[in-house]
Amino acid sequence: MKKLLIALILVSSTLMILSLFVHSTTSNVIEKRIGKPINKSPILPSNLEENEEKDLSVYESVYDTSSSSSYPVSILNATNSRPSDKLFIKEPDKVVYLTIDDGPDPNSTPKFLEVLQEHDIKATFFMIGATMEKNPQLVKDIFSQGHAIGNHSYTHNYGSLYKDAKSLAEEINKTEDIIFSITGTRPKIFRAPGGSQRMRKTELVNKLDELGYAYFDWNASSADTDPNGVTKKDVIDNIKHDSSGVKKVITLMHDNHRRKASLEALPELIEWFKENGYEFRTLNENVEPFHFKTIHIKESSNKNTITDSAYRSVTESVYSN
Repeated sequence: MKKLLIALILVSSTLMILSLFVHSTTSNVIEKRIGKPINKSPILPSNLEENEEKDLSVYESVYDTSSSSSYPVSILNATNSRPSDKLFIKEPDKVVYLTIDDGPDPNSTPKFLEVLQEHDIKATFFMIGATMEKNPQLVKDIFSQGHAIGNHSYTHNYGSLYKDAKSLAEEINKTEDIIFSITGTRPKIFRAPGGSQRMRKTELVNKLDELGYAYFDWNASSADTDPNGVTKKDVIDNIKHDSSGVKKVITLMHDNHRRKASLEALPELIEWFKENGYEFRTLNENVEPFHFKTIHIKESSNKNTITDSAYRSVTESVYSN
């Protein structure tokens, strides 16, 4: 009996040591991937609802090491650590990137361009391939006036775009070819329709990297896609609220004839940023990327999808610093 007890103690000790080793190794791997140490915290409830575009308020630079967020780091961001040989351009102490999505729109885009030209401001237009095909002159106007052009997929259809890496690559490449046929350039910046939280599968993020694209989310939303509608005042209040105390601001607006409030708010917002000491710049692949932190990833049987439950099982719930 005594020998049996000693044997059980030895086996238990061995298993404990092995468990600690595996956990330590796993934690080190994740720390390297997210570029920051991880802390252990109680497991979050599993009933968190998926954030939609207008509700996203959890965001930070994927490379930011000074965040005070109490939300868990998403595995999506953990797969995108800073490339060791990548040097990003130096940014001003306070900088704002005006980004305008889903165009070009024959009714609205020219008016956006008029406002930007009047204030001598350059913006970044993330445009849809199929829409650019129908409005090539507008794309030329945007480009000739010195604004940046970004890839926003060919269809903006979540179902087909995010189906798999092949579908994503086909839409991005097709849109890139359209941009090249009109402007003679191949900008390597991408905005995921609906935000990067929709790119659940690691293969999608890896495919973007393989294609040489930097992708950008936003941290100051006009919320002009709200189905209940927004006013000019709503847009101004939303952007000011999100930008308050933020040194690097990436705004989100839409140049769609149904989103008149953003167009109406733009002049006042430009003046507000100027008064608060912001420098206006456009995005490119040499600007440090900015990604959402997804708080919850639904479980999936797809082996290419890293699920929330699997993530927690090896990290005991990971939180950013």
